[in-house]
Order: sequence, then C-alpha cells, then structure tokens
Amino acid sequence: METVLDCVIPYMHDGDDLNSISLVSRKFYELDCITRKHLTVHLFYAPNPSHVSKRFPFIESLTLKGLPQKFSRTQNVDTTFWVEGISGIDITLWIKEISVKFECLKALHIRDMVVCDSDLMMLAKTRGKDLRILKICKCGGFSTDGLMHVSKYCNDLRTLCLKGNSIKGGNKKLDGQWLRELALHNKVIESLRFDFDINDVKDLTLIAKKCSNSLVSLKIFPKLLNHIGDAFSHAIKLEEFDGAIFDEDGDYSSFKFPPSIRGLGIKYLPLTSFSFLLPCVNQLRELNLTCSRRGEECCQCFLFERCPNLEVLRTDDVCGDMGLRVIGQVCKKLRKLTHCGRVTHMGLIALVQGYRCTNLEYLNVVLSDISNEAMECLGTYLKNLRDIRICLMEQLQQTKLPLDNGIRAMLMGCSKLKRLDITSFFQGEFTDVGLGYIGRYGHNLRYLSLWSEIGASDTGLVELSKGCPKLRMLKLRSCPFSEEAIASFVFNIHPLRYISDDRFYYLARTRPTFTAEALTKLKQYATLAEKLHRLAVQLVADGSGVGAVKITYTSSRATDDLYTPLVNAMLDKGIHINEERVLLDRASEKPLEIIIVQIANVESRVAVAISESGEIKVEGRVKDGVPHLTKVGALDVDVSLEGNIILCRQADQPNIIGRVGCILDEENVNISSMSFGRIAQRKQAVMVIGVNEKPSKKALKKIDEIPAVEEFVFLAL
Repeated sequence: METVLDCVIPYMHDGDDLNSISLVSRKFYELDCITRKHLTVHLFYAPNPSHVSKRFPFIESLTLKGLPQKFSRTQNVDTTFWVEGISGIDITLWIKEISVKFECLKALHIRDMVVCDSDLMMLAKTRGKDLRILKICKCGGFSTDGLMHVSKYCNDLRTLCLKGNSIKGGNKKLDGQWLRELALHNKVIESLRFDFDINDVKDLTLIAKKCSNSLVSLKIFPKLLNHIGDAFSHAIKLEEFDGAIFDEDGDYSSFKFPPSIRGLGIKYLPLTSFSFLLPCVNQLRELNLTCSRRGEECCQCFLFERCPNLEVLRTDDVCGDMGLRVIGQVCKKLRKLTHCGRVTHMGLIALVQGYRCTNLEYLNVVLSDISNEAMECLGTYLKNLRDIRICLMEQLQQTKLPLDNGIRAMLMGCSKLKRLDITSFFQGEFTDVGLGYIGRYGHNLRYLSLWSEIGASDTGLVELSKGCPKLRMLKLRSCPFSEEAIASFVFNIHPLRYISDDRFYYLARTRPTFTAEALTKLKQYATLAEKLHRLAVQLVADGSGVGAVKITYTSSRATDDLYTPLVNAMLDKGIHINEERVLLDRASEKPLEIIIVQIANVESRVAVAISESGEIKVEGRVKDGVPHLTKVGALDVDVSLEGNIILCRQADQPNIIGRVGCILDEENVNISSMSFGRIAQRKQAVMVIGVNEKPSKKALKKIDEIPAVEEFVFLAL
C-alpha cells in the first residue's frame, strides 16, 4: 500500500485529499511533506509561518488567504476599519519567511489581506528573481510605490494579477510609472491584469511592444478602445482582452484585433456598431458584453447567433427568454453563463432542455419568475453544474408555489454542485422543508448564500445543519433565523470556516475575531488546547490512524460560547471532534478550568497514556498564565508545556532521574520542569520532563537504552 501511495501522491493535487492521507500514518505524513507542491493557507487558522516552511519545504505555489471581504462587515464598517480589522493577521511575518525559506517557490497568491509597500519591497528584492506568478487580489494598504519594487525586481514574471485592490495614493510622481518600469524590466509577461486607472496609455503600448512575443492575456481598467489601438498592433499573440470602452465618435477605420483573439470584454457597444466585432466573433471563446448605458436597451441576439464557439459568456441582453433560446440554440459549447438581464423559468427551460446546452458548469441568472419544473430541468440536464446563483426579483401568480421539490430535484441531479446562491424577495418560495433538502442533498456544497425570504423559522436552519458535510462558508441576509440558532450552527458542521448574518452584524468563525482584551485572556487557553491536541496525536502508534477525537472543557461559566469556537479552531485540523462541556458550580475568573483531549479506537506508543476507559487521554490547565500538562492517562503530572516533553515509564529504582539528567546535561539541553509519579511503589514509575530544546538522536537513544526504562517517547510541541 505504501509503495502504491509513493507513486500516486505526487499526482494528487486536491488539498483535502492530501490532508486526509497525511493523517493516516507518520509515513504518509512525511511523504505529503516532501511531495506537496501547492498549498493554500487560511491565515485565521494558520500556525506560525516557520512551521509551514519546515513541514512543506518544497512548495512551488503558495496561496495566503485572509478573511473574505464579504464576511468582514461589522456595525462600524468602512474602508479604514476594514484595513485595521484585516491587519490583525500580520502578513509581514509570512513575507519575512518567504524571503528566507520556501526556496522552490515560483507562484504566490495573496488574497483579502493588508499588504504594505514595505512587504512588497522585501518580497521583490529577496524573491523577485524566482517568482513567475504573483497575484494580489482584494487587498489594501499598498500604493504604486510598492508596485514599483515589483516592477523593478520581479523581472521574470509570467503572470501579474492586481484585481480588486484598494490602492493608496502613494508617491504621485510615481503613479504612472509602475507599468512603464514593468515594461522596461520584463519581456516575458504572458498575463497582466489590473483594474485601477493609469495616467498614460503609452505605458500600455510599451508593455505590449516589449512583451509582443509572450503577452496572451490583458485585462485592464476600462479605456476608450480607439485610444489603445497601438497596443493591439504590437500584441500579435494576444488571445484575451478585457477593458475596452467603445466610443461611437471614435475613428476605427484602421483598427484591428490581433488575429489570435479568443476572449473579449467590451463596454457600451451600441447595436449600430455590432458589425465592428463580426471579423472575430466566430473564433471567440469568451465574451463579456455590456451594451446598455443608463436608460438604453440593446438586444444582443444578432451577435449570439454568430458566436458558435463561445464557452464563457457574460451579457446584459434585454431580450429575456428569446435571448436565452438563441444562446441555447447556437452556443452548444457554453460552460459559464452570467445573464444580467431579466428572464423567466420558460427561458431557463428552453436553454437547458429545449436546446440541450448541457455543458454548463457555472450559471448566474436574474429571474423574474421561477418554477419547480425549471429547477428539475437543471437537475436533469446539467450534470456538470458546480456553481449556480439565482436571483428572483419578481413573482408571477401562476408559479406561486413553494420551490422545495425543485431545490431537491436540482441538488439530487447536480451532484457536483459546490456553490449555491439563492436570493428570493418573496416569502414562501423556499420553506424550512427546502432548507432541509439542501442539507440532505448538498453533499459537496462548500459555499451557501441565502438572501431575503429563505426559510420560515429556526427549524429550517437546524435541518440544514444536519447535512452539508463539506460546507465551509454560509452567508445569510435578511433570513428569519435567530442569533441563537445561527451561533449554534457553528458546532454542527465541523468544516465550517465562516458564517455571517447582516441583521446582527454578526460574524462567527471557528476562530472568531475578538477584542484585544478578550484575545489576551484567551490566547493561553488556545495554546493549551493546541499543544494538548498535538501531544495526543503524537502518542498514537504509527499505522493505527487517528481515530475519534473528543475534547472536554470544564468551566465555571455557563455562557462560554465565546471561548468554545476559538479553542475548537486550534484543534480542528481536519479531524472530526466531538465536544463536551462540563460546568462547575463554583465561581471562577478563569474562562476555562480544564481541557481534556481523548482519542479513541487507536493504539498508543506508551501504555501509560491509556486511560481507564481505554483511550489516549491528556489533560491540562493554565497556571499563572502558562499552559501545563496535568494528567497523562490516569496518572497525575505537573509539567509546563512551554517546551517539548520527554515521557518515560521505568522501573522504580534509585538514580534513574539523575542518569537521564546527566545525558541531557551533556547535550546542553535545558530542563524547564519535571514531574515524577509512581504507578506501584518499588515496581513502576513515570517521569515527565519538560525540555526547551530537542535532544539529539544520540541522546534520545542513550535514554532509551537505560535498562530500567521500559517505555520512552519524545513529544515535540
């Protein structure tokens, strides 16, 4: 089996699959460490960056994610608050680690973070020559000064994506120069994207000229098409362009798109100028077409009929159901459709059933009516659908029936669905029964957004929480659920990372945001929980799996919901955890008295760690602000968890402690704490030693070879 996995793991790229495999045994864990090439880190859950670099030294692609902006709104939200809120995650520590570690790193994606100019300068100067892909999306805190460093030092970039960022003013003299510097220092860019304005379109022409043999994708802040014609004359290999504004008064007599163009995004193209696109529409694979200005309407069917090879389409067509029929009839290869115009369930049925546009993976539509029949059609014919977003804006009387059966049929048929967004502005369309169906049949859902009149009571949310085993994000808006029901939802779906409701300005995560004062109080308990979990897992014998993990909190406070998610986040590393809380009658200022971690159905590396009930069991508490180990198995101990642990079971003989101490002293290993207990006097004893440094293999071998030592294990914390 291990030989097979040695060959298979390098070809596995799904992070969830690799995480599961790494939990099987120490061998698989180590194999994952040395073969993992791509890693996504959610920084609200991340350990110290140095731990990541040590575990995955050969990472080639790294994605760092902060808190999604759509989940970051609070009662006093504004741009400044958003920046201050996100800055609680210190990306500077990660940039410093990247600058000296991750030696194989070629691609970096930073998302939903605060990135300072100094961070970009450090990254560019230390790793600029190695990076091939740099994506900074939905971030804030940096200016064009920071981009200047990227332009100067990242001179071998193939992809630069700056999407959805909040760019600061920076040095006004440099604002228009970062793109020019990029062109002067880089001749191999293949994909460039930015959605903020530039001062001089000549800089765009320069980069098209310098990278004429490599540039295939260009997406920019919208510019008048007749002003950037020179760029197209140089970008001879360009396949994808987005960011053109059509000027009816412009001169396009000599304008030509590159012959290789396959994707196009253009705004405000009037009906009278559709012929402008005719030379290239037959070869287009992607089209982002916005024709309507305010107060204007434009039918785009003329163009749809001439685009048989479209795979991705975004349109604001006003022809409604007729437009969908044309799309379904002509665009048989369509995979992604975003339709911003108003259509009904009849148009949806025609698209899917009538013309069998069955390759769709992504569907985003605004509907003026919907029916169970239409949703059943989606489930019957769109077997590859992975992302669907439905917005119901109006309501026609003839279809005013609950859509519960329709949502059930759709989810049963669309078994690959990972994201579901439903917005309904009319009560009764989706009842508590429908929410139960989403839970029961949403086996692969990762993201669920419910807006407005979805469900009728807390019962619907409870039914939803019984399913959706892979759900990571839940967004609620104006739904009839109580704050208590939303808060309890967190504990029923363990993979859940984010849950929000705009009515309460409420945000719950498995590691929520707290005030600085609360974090100061809770940090030591989070550290205790994390170290107890790490210790318990290391006690599991190789090859026996991880088993079922149970955590028990003993607290004197009845209202400890605040603390449970924080501590639970430190434990939930992809392992199913059962939680139990025990309340004490006596009062205490401590939020948590005792934390116990138990792992059942596994074998232990040392028998002393097995409790009376046959489980691996460790117990701890915080003493004077320091996490302590207070019980191993059934044995009481008292050792600080600030360093590492040496656990010995030995014959109860004189001088054993002294011999172990001498071996550690020879290695210059400092003993921070020690606990000694007898299992049976003059027969067996247990010694638990806290050490600041990890002893050498030679020293550990010497301890293991002491005749009186019967069991011995070193536990790195």
